[in-house]
Amino acid sequence: MKIRILSLEVDKILNNNSSIDRPKGGLSYSLYFFKSSGLLKTSIGLSDFSAGDCILLDPAFPIYIKCKQDDIAYDVVSFKGADATRLVQQVGLELNTLHTPIQTFFIDSILDRITKETRASDLLWERIVAGCLDELLSKVYRFSKQDFVLSMPDHAQKLRDLRSEVHESFSKPWTIGQMADKMKLSPSRFASLYKKEFDTSPTEDLIRTRIDQAKRMLSTTKVSVKQVSLACGFESVHYFHRAFKKRNNITPKHFQNHKLSMKGSIPSKDKTFTLDGLSLEADFVGTIEIDKGEIFLNGTDQQWNDFLGYDADSIKNKPFFNFVSPTHLEIAKEAINNIVDGKNVQDIAVDLINKSGEIVSIEFSALIKGKAWFWFARKITVMA
Repeated sequence: MKIRILSLEVDKILNNNSSIDRPKGGLSYSLYFFKSSGLLKTSIGLSDFSAGDCILLDPAFPIYIKCKQDDIAYDVVSFKGADATRLVQQVGLELNTLHTPIQTFFIDSILDRITKETRASDLLWERIVAGCLDELLSKVYRFSKQDFVLSMPDHAQKLRDLRSEVHESFSKPWTIGQMADKMKLSPSRFASLYKKEFDTSPTEDLIRTRIDQAKRMLSTTKVSVKQVSLACGFESVHYFHRAFKKRNNITPKHFQNHKLSMKGSIPSKDKTFTLDGLSLEADFVGTIEIDKGEIFLNGTDQQWNDFLGYDADSIKNKPFFNFVSPTHLEIAKEAINNIVDGKNVQDIAVDLINKSGEIVSIEFSALIKGKAWFWFARKITVMA
């Protein structure tokens, strides 16, 4: 849809000693949302308008807005394009006529989205802006035509709209008070209605939304955990770390390493592939013996034995390949062949089977130093 936003002025102030008086509106449609009262020319003549009123002026209609006593506060978005007239006609909102929507909670959030997309100019931003404008006009039409009595029990719809707004702008420092203000409810009443509608608290819902977005970022990029934390709206990386681990039973960094290792991509800038560096990050370490194309792992502490559920001698005398889950045999075979050929292995995600028959997962590395081989493993949680 070919629609272009020419200008978007939010919280525009018209001073008491001034007015807008243009014989014609120009080449664009102008959609005004008034936050205070004044005088306006409409299709029926000079009219009073009040806070909450709005009007869509066509390009050929003169624009005349004047203060009565106090300054006028308003938002206005001007747009044109090959499909602008078709959009206006499809929605059916009457031009050059004052409308008084019985609900206006949606206006600020949609205007914010239009502003954000227009400034960023990201991929397909014009289509998104056209969709936002379509939504804005459609909701003005709906709430201008809707009977007030029938619209009274509208908390559920308003909550869904607010939730969509919060989820879309999850990086903002939202508070319960801010959300409640948008609903014109007390914080306690808002929280109660929200919990009843979505079976979760507003705070928990927002945290989970931020964590879901963080998981997408960590799964596909090598960006640092701190950057992800800031981008997702967490107040500190420490709080992000605790919130993430509490809900996923794994740290953000381990989650990122697991996901990227499955794609053959490791954020190497955060890793030091040395004996000291690997030892610091590993949960288990030891040496490797190679015999007839098989590798045997010698652990250095009881924790490795407990992890697999076998005693040290059983592990030492049993080829590593025999501990591997059937689903990861090809991965393990490739890693073992690299070691046998004298090549290092870095952070390969492998599922093992312990003595109880349960799947336990590790990130496995092997490093040759001189003639000696060393292995390192870090526990990871099996992700869905």
